Amino acid sequence: MQTLRKHAPYIKNSFNHTYNNGRIEWINNKIKVLNRVAYGYRKFNHYKNRILLPFKLRPVKRTTNKPIKNKTRSKVA
Repeated sequence: MQTLRKHAPYIKNSFNHTYNNGRIEWINNKIKVLNRVAYGYRKFNHYKNRILLPFKLRPVKRTTNKPIKNKTRSKVA
């Protein structure tokens, strides 16, 4: 009974307010399950896009790390 009395205000608040962390827990669970399965992804962007896919968020565009070549050369004095 002490535990129920101790948590009574929080239990009452759960009936008065509609906020809960169920959606966040669902997202965390999906990501954890994907981590167990995702050993085959070669690139981090593919892994990240796979995480975003169930949440209907836009995938991240692939970027290259290659430097941009400048077509005009500057003369060194």
